[in-house]
Amino acid sequence: MLRIIFPFVIDRFLGRPLFSAVQFSQYWGVLILAVLGVLTGVGAILASHILGSRRFYPRKAAPYECGIPSTGADNQRFSVKFYLVAVSFILFDIETVFLVPWAQSFKTFVANGEGAFIFTVGFVFLAILTLGLIYEWRKGLLDWN
Repeated sequence: MLRIIFPFVIDRFLGRPLFSAVQFSQYWGVLILAVLGVLTGVGAILASHILGSRRFYPRKAAPYECGIPSTGADNQRFSVKFYLVAVSFILFDIETVFLVPWAQSFKTFVANGEGAFIFTVGFVFLAILTLGLIYEWRKGLLDWN
């Protein structure tokens, strides 16, 4: 049981290396992508700091949204629909995150004889999300009147 939960600790305790060279070589692409991502972020921050204007004038401190000067109170309340749509978007975005790997590995499961079970699991997942979409539709969340 401990071998399943803490494999690296047990390997280190027994004197075995944590990673072999073969295991680490598979992750070079991920390491390079992570380094490029960090360098891009740091480079953008440095470029804006070096090239950006440092003069202050009162109009800089004024609220500004989408190219239109704001009108009304600064603490104006938003409609709850905005937040509900945002949560719905996240829900269906996560659905895609789960369905893409499921679809890519489906062929492997069919080859192993588990195709019907995996298809049923995917169908139940989509059915639950479809019920959620129908509920949102009936409650009028998708209507912007």
